Amino acid sequence: MENAVSLTKYLHQVKPRDESYVNHVDRVQDLFLNEAKFGDVNFPNQDKQRTVYPPYTGESQSTSSPDGNYTKGDPGNPYNFPEGFPVSQNTFLYTKDGEKIEGSEIKKGTPVHFVDPADLHLNVKWMAQVSLKGWDKKPDGYIAISHVEKPPGQGQKRVAKGTEAQEACFVHVKKLCEDKGLKVAPLPLGIAPSSSTKPDLIMEIEGKRVQFEIKGTDKRDKEITFFDITARRKQNRKSQAGKEELDAVAELFIIQGGPTNLKDALTDRSGKWYKLRKKKGNEGGAFHAIMEYSKSLNSTIGYAGDKKVVKSGKLPSVLKTTNKTLMNQIHAKILEHFIKGGDDYFAVHNRSSDTFEIYNVNTKNDILKKKTLPQFTEFKLATYGGPSAAGTRVGFKIKFPVKDK
Repeated sequence: MENAVSLTKYLHQVKPRDESYVNHVDRVQDLFLNEAKFGDVNFPNQDKQRTVYPPYTGESQSTSSPDGNYTKGDPGNPYNFPEGFPVSQNTFLYTKDGEKIEGSEIKKGTPVHFVDPADLHLNVKWMAQVSLKGWDKKPDGYIAISHVEKPPGQGQKRVAKGTEAQEACFVHVKKLCEDKGLKVAPLPLGIAPSSSTKPDLIMEIEGKRVQFEIKGTDKRDKEITFFDITARRKQNRKSQAGKEELDAVAELFIIQGGPTNLKDALTDRSGKWYKLRKKKGNEGGAFHAIMEYSKSLNSTIGYAGDKKVVKSGKLPSVLKTTNKTLMNQIHAKILEHFIKGGDDYFAVHNRSSDTFEIYNVNTKNDILKKKTLPQFTEFKLATYGGPSAAGTRVGFKIKFPVKDK
């Protein structure tokens, strides 16, 4: 790439932005994990390479030359940081010769983008070419890489798990809104902390409250746990609503698409399993009847705390189906669950490709104009993690095809 000595025509890019311009990352800089700073080991080179963050698509292996410069790195490096990296302090842009570029002050928290190829140059400090517009744009000048914050830890692309996935979803949706010309609040109305039962993400779009349920996956073709409900033998006030949902889905397995032996046992009006299915309150209902019937056939099946049962509890394999009619009915139940919880969209974060799929689950509030959650290709109820308050966490686990993103 050319030296930065001819950058005069780009200087307007580094002046303070007009107040009317709001970058989708500038206003959420408090969401960044800014505890680590860049070093030369984070740039493509032959001898010192660790986690490489800047883009590089060169055709040859990087080598270090006597003057301290690094050249292009391996081809095909996937670039996962299009949002750029915030500067950790007020700083300036420089020419390759180390001269400060007039009017180029960059305020703390402003994102900068290392350009391709990642040209690292030693001039008192390690300097690298950056753009204020994007990694694939022309460089505005050189910056001291020690003044730029990088994601800490292994593979931290701000989209890993838990709260980070929720923050990354916010950035993704905000950019989506800006591309569609939708008015979006610069900060989220709410982001649930880790292990919280609060909504994952709440945003204000076009003056309306919009709520997202977010799940991450490392393998998109595998099942995704949409949500979980705690099942127990004796209910408390909090668990009663969940029991009703489990019973409703269990009823569908009994009357529509379940195994023949299950249907026969629980629909025989003279049998004890039918009576258990119709019993109200504790240790009654369709889900409990299936559990007890299955336990009579296999003593390792049961709730958390039952004898001969693993700590988390164990569910029978009969609660799995690919029956389209049954899955369509369960699909409707799941949409009811999302609407009841106030959700408008269900987002899937594919961690391996760092992409999001967003589906509407409430057609009455579809501001983003997304497709409705698609029909499933497989559904099952199975344990999800360890016990919760002496109960068994029952995951609603679904496989469904990739469609709209």
